[in-house]
Amino acid sequence: MTKIVSFTQAEVAEPEDFGNISLFAREGDGHIVGGAIDYAHHWADFSISQPSSIEIRLNPGRLFVGALVYAADEAIDLNLQVHLPLVTGDRRYVALLLRGATQTVTAQRMIETDAETGETVEQAVPKVERRTVEVVIQQGLPSPTPLKPSVAADQCCLAFVELAPTGIVAVELDHGSRLKSLAEVEGRLTLLEGEVANTVRRTTTLETDVANIAARLTDIPHPTIIRQLKRDVASVRRQLALPDEARAYWYDAGLVPDDWDSAHAAWLARVREGIRFPWAAERDSQLALLDPGSAAVRMAGTLLLPAWSEVVRIEVAGDGGSTNISQLTHTVTTAVRREIARQVVEYGETVTVCENQTEWANSSGRSVGELFTVQGETFEVMNILNGLEWAGHVIRAVRRIVTRSVTEVYWDYVTESYGVNGSIYGQTWLCAQPMILSAIDLSFTRVGSAGDVHLFVCACDATGQPRLDQVIVTTTLAAASLATGWVTFTLRPSLLESGKRYAWFTVTTGNHALETVSGNKYAQGSRFACTDGAWSQVSTEVDFAMRIKAASFAAPRTVVEFAPLTLENGMTELRLLHGGWAPGGTALTWEVKPSTSSTWQPLTLSDAEGSDTLSGLPALVQLRAVFVGTTDLQPALVLDAKARAMTFRPRGEMVAVSKAQPFGLLTSTVQMEVVVDAYDMTRHTINPKLIVGGTVFAPSAAVVTQDYVNAKKLTILATFLLPTATAEARARVDMTTTTVADVPFVQNIALYAL
Repeated sequence: MTKIVSFTQAEVAEPEDFGNISLFAREGDGHIVGGAIDYAHHWADFSISQPSSIEIRLNPGRLFVGALVYAADEAIDLNLQVHLPLVTGDRRYVALLLRGATQTVTAQRMIETDAETGETVEQAVPKVERRTVEVVIQQGLPSPTPLKPSVAADQCCLAFVELAPTGIVAVELDHGSRLKSLAEVEGRLTLLEGEVANTVRRTTTLETDVANIAARLTDIPHPTIIRQLKRDVASVRRQLALPDEARAYWYDAGLVPDDWDSAHAAWLARVREGIRFPWAAERDSQLALLDPGSAAVRMAGTLLLPAWSEVVRIEVAGDGGSTNISQLTHTVTTAVRREIARQVVEYGETVTVCENQTEWANSSGRSVGELFTVQGETFEVMNILNGLEWAGHVIRAVRRIVTRSVTEVYWDYVTESYGVNGSIYGQTWLCAQPMILSAIDLSFTRVGSAGDVHLFVCACDATGQPRLDQVIVTTTLAAASLATGWVTFTLRPSLLESGKRYAWFTVTTGNHALETVSGNKYAQGSRFACTDGAWSQVSTEVDFAMRIKAASFAAPRTVVEFAPLTLENGMTELRLLHGGWAPGGTALTWEVKPSTSSTWQPLTLSDAEGSDTLSGLPALVQLRAVFVGTTDLQPALVLDAKARAMTFRPRGEMVAVSKAQPFGLLTSTVQMEVVVDAYDMTRHTINPKLIVGGTVFAPSAAVVTQDYVNAKKLTILATFLLPTATAEARARVDMTTTTVADVPFVQNIALYAL
């Protein structure tokens, strides 16, 4: 406050003096806000709650417009029913805009009307002028894929609200318009200052290194000469067919067990993205529901989904036309049904990501050993790309949790073939928005006395051609179950992705006919017939009458409890393997609650670092899955015999022995370089050794180097001086730990014959 109002004891104060008291205070606030903060059209302290499916409540907050501050002292309730989209399947975004307004509040006061008699009369006079906040709703256009409305630069947007015909779907605060406090700015500035200090220090070191390199440039052969040597050596090596083992060096990333001798008498380890401690105890059980009869879920065979009902998504009504679906030459067709993809979640104190994942590209044709081999089912790997992705599998990992999943909803590595005989007729359609297909209705105009009808749903290629070798789901109705009119083909619920084309087709030998509609009424697809089981002839004149039905879920969030996981004497790690899907906008999160804890711990990447849920070696862990989605889309689980829950506890010691590695020459000096991660010098020990023949040698010297970035990663360079020259040797690594809840592992290892 830069100005004040002064009074003397005998002074007759004027009304203006009292008004100046509040005006000067407001003016002082304006100087501070406008001079030090000066945010244009930003909000602070607002929060939003949802009293009902069509109402939202804005809790008190403030609006900053330059030097002016507007305050909402009371909650503001908004009813968004008039803004809901009218068409089923459409969505709409509305923006909540905050605007400042000035209100004058009046009050009843006694006003003197006669100075001589002192007569007064009660009148309403202005008493309080306040700056308040008003909310304006700016709505976007309805669409199956709605866009947020564009907000002008001179407006303050508090939040975007996504609406469906049934109510509010989601509320997203516009943090770009939120006023940042000095504490936030100070925190970000402190981080930047630390980064700048590190940059300066590293730059100084780089300058010294560059100067040293410049002094040695004359000693380095020209790159052209090196490239010529590499090219000549590669050419000679290919022509002479030199074996890979005839090298004076050996390196292994610990991804596959090919170079390790698990049959050796001293072997006590396992190879899984690093050389790791073996299991002292492990248990493998089938994933099972705790309450299979719960009304919150619905099983379709082995597929588990939250409770749902059936609604019609696409309907094409017939006009009385008819097509005989068995009039073509009968062909023998092999339809290939693809399996739902699988996911693995590994969690626990002994789960630590290994940085050698990028070296999968050097192990072409190999998978992660035990990862997708379970209950006699082995998944074939077709290709390895970019190190982190193979055969559609993606690894996402942080310390203490690893999630491996398959990017495709339906994949070709586990398939089932169906040989059927009959005519093939079908219809393609565009899936404009994702859905979980549950049934298809077809209108029959004639039903024969015999001949089953096989119905298949398959994917289409980029040209819209149906792929009979990519069947997603199939079902069969006997002739006795058919009737004229609409007939429902109930299907196993199947996820259909948006923007893709799919097709259904029938195969039958029966004298049946389906109703049609002329004039290409369904413009997003075409009727087709297939005469050779491979090539489909499209009709642009007539479509089949059909109803595409999808699941409509009862709740956007469902919690499902599973049978608890157990392991005698406690566990440090658990692994879940199951099929299923979790499309965009949905999430399937596993949660665990050990017997030593009273809270549920989500198995998510963001919460995994520093977790200690299994540090107390619990012998029993409760398990539940949280399905989060919308009324139209939800995750799913496949609870078949291959849905497994595994628990583990490692041993306290490890001995890993490699196979004999030939050097291609005689040498009496061998160096072993071991990179070990998750190593704690107070708890762990490591002893690199060399085996020549049947003799175990300890290193003559060892140099330990700590990683600059990761303090728990060490590189041990051990030098072995042998009494006699040798042409081959085995690497051996011994490690121990004082607690099985904290174990190190070998990330990679190399031998060099000098």
